[in-house]
Amino acid sequence: MKELVSVIITTFNREDLLERAIHSVINQDYPAIELIIIDDHSNDKTAQLIAKLRGECEARFVRFIYQRNEMNSGSNFSRNRGYSLAQGKFVTGLDDDDYFLPQRLSALVSRYDEKYAFVSDAPARLDKQQKKPLFTESKKIITAQDVLCENVVGNQVLTTREKLLGVGGFSPEIRQQQDRDVWIKLTLKYGPGLKYNFSTAMVDAEHGSDRITARLKKYHSYRKLYFKFKPQMTEETISHNLYQLMSFRGVSSSKMNALLRGRKKGWKLRLKLLRRTLKEMF
Repeated sequence: MKELVSVIITTFNREDLLERAIHSVINQDYPAIELIIIDDHSNDKTAQLIAKLRGECEARFVRFIYQRNEMNSGSNFSRNRGYSLAQGKFVTGLDDDDYFLPQRLSALVSRYDEKYAFVSDAPARLDKQQKKPLFTESKKIITAQDVLCENVVGNQVLTTREKLLGVGGFSPEIRQQQDRDVWIKLTLKYGPGLKYNFSTAMVDAEHGSDRITARLKKYHSYRKLYFKFKPQMTEETISHNLYQLMSFRGVSSSKMNALLRGRKKGWKLRLKLLRRTLKEMF
């Protein structure tokens, strides 16, 4: 008997992209799937799309749920609402503008290990030429300090419903870097995660919908996570976060070096400082 996997899709005004995402779950080679779609009060034709696909979804999935928020409430509220409805042993998310390859769920479920917080792979971007082998057993252990430095995981993992709810789901106060916030909480409570060197999910950076890219917004989101988790950071991790914050604010390499003088720095941060210095010189 295959364990039930709950896939949570949150969506807002993207019916064309949402249809692609839904079909990518329908086409999974893993049989036991529950699909939960939370519509964050869309004002496009999302409801009509769901009506068109409902029969196909109910025939394919063990359980199919579509719910619409009474008002636009944000992605964290929508995600938490979806996970609270989930009945699967395993849970994973899918953004409405991305999609799964057919082997996604079977590949991750078969590699899930209870002693780790989660399992993930390396998502591929549609706007970049990336060829990762299917399927390599090459993997990396992702520690809390790794994710406290930066999001080395990606935007989705597969974990258990028990573990996700055990860390309180998505934090309402974190409006950017929400995924990284959850991965940090999972690794702090349940130990490291596993990341495999293959790709079974496609991240769409080509479509014309808005994406958060402003440097100032990144600065504020990194700053919020820095102060939230600073007590759990090592000295090297603190230095790395300070570098990121200064970088987002456009601080020069000479000032960065002065501000970080005397702090403990890992080799990755030392290399970043050197590259930044050389770039400014030449």
